[in-house]
Amino acid sequence: MPTKRRSPRGFTLAELLVSLVVFGIIMSAAFGFLLAQGRGFRTLATKSAQIQNGRFGRDIMRQEIRTAGTNVTDNQPIVVYANDSVFAFNSDLTTNRADSARFTGAVYVDVNATSLEVDAIAVGNAITIPGSSPGFTYPLADYTNVVGTTGEAELIVFRFTRDTSSTNALDKMLLRQVNNGVPEILATGLRQSQTIPFFRYWYDPTLFNTTLTDLDTVPRAWLPLVKSAAFRGVTPDTGTALTTRIDQVRGVEVTYEATTPAGATRNVVRYTVPMPNTAVPRQSRACGRTPIAPTSASGAWNAVESKVVLTWSKATDDGGGEADVVRYIIWRRLLGAATWGDPLATVSAVGGTVTYTYKDGGVDLGFGRQYQYALAVQDCTPNLSTLSTSNTVVVP
Repeated sequence: MPTKRRSPRGFTLAELLVSLVVFGIIMSAAFGFLLAQGRGFRTLATKSAQIQNGRFGRDIMRQEIRTAGTNVTDNQPIVVYANDSVFAFNSDLTTNRADSARFTGAVYVDVNATSLEVDAIAVGNAITIPGSSPGFTYPLADYTNVVGTTGEAELIVFRFTRDTSSTNALDKMLLRQVNNGVPEILATGLRQSQTIPFFRYWYDPTLFNTTLTDLDTVPRAWLPLVKSAAFRGVTPDTGTALTTRIDQVRGVEVTYEATTPAGATRNVVRYTVPMPNTAVPRQSRACGRTPIAPTSASGAWNAVESKVVLTWSKATDDGGGEADVVRYIIWRRLLGAATWGDPLATVSAVGGTVTYTYKDGGVDLGFGRQYQYALAVQDCTPNLSTLSTSNTVVVP
């Protein structure tokens, strides 16, 4: 007899409810784990970004503050203004001359930079130092080098100020400004570390206290330090005048924190940047004193080559004296011109050579123009000697 087939049996309502409850518990646990993991990754990424943000500002300031005083003119201030959150100084940080033999000491080359970014700021472009209190206008004079052209050390300003991208009034951002240019943001989401100021300064106290022989922190009562004298090292910027305090700064201590998520460990950035170029009136003279000026070059028109030929004897410090001459620098101008302008050419010093020759084929022919040439030597600091002017050369 064929057996009767039993119809397939499904789940009961109770079984379905139990399954759904178990499934919900498992999914809730899984989603909770994923959400926790996501929050952890976001917190870690945020913290990492903030730490890197703070370190970027640290690295830039370390690199640039160290160069303070590089290639300033003899009477140009080195440190201009200093308080708890603003530090301004002069440094030949950038040049736009691609020919490295012609620039006189810049740290970096940027051929796309304008003259407003690579030269000393002029009185005509004077600014109020951002964050200065009371507002301090700089510069008080134009700074030129020995040939009468604009100095090459630009004004650099670092400043901690309110972070406008944050709703928390405690958050700060670090700005960097060159001369009268637009400030650029280096870092955001920074905070003062407890009650420690962003900037503290170390100075040489021997000029003001004969019992102290080592560096000390600048007294808070002295701040802000302001270079209110137009020229460095000349009256009234002499002796123990207030304006000389700022010239005794030898290092800058920087302290801040990167804003951290709730519950995260504080990340304090703290370091001190030495400024070796401020140790004496112009410490950049590492190769010795300013070179002795060379004898005047002798110029003559060479009709065969259609060039002006300059000849001169080697300088005192070329292979002798301090033996630190690196190059000869040549200028040319029309007779009667007020300034020499930019250098025409450079000739490397080779030590054993007794006389040097340079041929100038860039003069105008057919006008009977009269030219003068100037010659100076430069050492490895680099320091530039005074100029020696040649005879007048008539180009037919």
